[in-house]
Amino acid sequence: MEKCLNCGAEVQGKYCHECGQESAVKRLEVKTIFHDVTHSILHWEHSILRTFKELLVNPGKTVKKYISGSRKSFVKPFSYFIFIQTIYVLFFHWLSGKYFAFLRVSFTVSPGVEPTAVEVQQIVSNYINYLNFFIPFVFAFYFRLFYKKKTGVNYAESLASAFYWMGTVMFFSIVLMVLSLIDVRMWNFRAAVSSVYLIYALIQFSGMPLVRGIIKGFITSALSYLSFAAVIFLLGIAYLQFVKGVKIF
Repeated sequence: MEKCLNCGAEVQGKYCHECGQESAVKRLEVKTIFHDVTHSILHWEHSILRTFKELLVNPGKTVKKYISGSRKSFVKPFSYFIFIQTIYVLFFHWLSGKYFAFLRVSFTVSPGVEPTAVEVQQIVSNYINYLNFFIPFVFAFYFRLFYKKKTGVNYAESLASAFYWMGTVMFFSIVLMVLSLIDVRMWNFRAAVSSVYLIYALIQFSGMPLVRGIIKGFITSALSYLSFAAVIFLLGIAYLQFVKGVKIF
C-alpha cells in the first residue's frame, strides 16, 4: 500500500485521509505552478465575492450561518476585514487629502475651537488606518452585552460578526470617499450609512421585532462609535502630552 509523501500515512484512494494531499504527486513543472496560482486566485476571488455579496444583502443571516458551522464557502472573518481594510487604506491615502483639508479649514475658522482639538484631529487623520482595528473589538463588546441573552452569542462569535460587518461598513466608506470627489461633504454621511447597515444586520441576526430592533440596534451602534471616538480622542491627547510634549493639562 502506498504511503502519503506529505505525512506518511497509508493512502487508500486519490487523497490522503489524514492530510488531504493527492496520493499521486507529479514532478513540479511551470504549468503546474501556473495552475496552482490561478486556481488559488480564482478560488479566493470567488470566495470573497460570495462573502461580500451575502454580507451586503443578508448580513445577519450570513453571520448566523457562519457561526452555526456553515463556513466552507465563506472567507474567514479576519481575512475578510483585512482584505477590505487594505483597499480602504489605498483609497484613503488617495482621496482623503481633500476631505481633511476641508476639516482643517473648518476647525480653523470655527469660533471657540481649541488648538488641541485641531491637533488631535490631525493625529486621527494621520493614524486612522491603524486605529480602525479597534472598532471591531469595541463593537463586539456591545454586541455581546446587548444580545447575549437573546441570541446566546459569546465574545468570539461577536468578534467574528464584528469583523464581517465592520469590513462591509468600510466598503461604504470607500464609496463615500469616491463620492466626496463630487462633494467633499459626502464623507460626512458615513456614520449614518454605517448605522443603518448595522441596525439591519442586528435585526436580521437577532430576529427582534422591527421597532425594538431599530432602537436596540441604534443604541449598540451609537455606543460603539462613541466609545471608539472617546478612545481615539484619549489616545490623541496622550500622544500630544507624552510624546510631542504639548502641555494640555
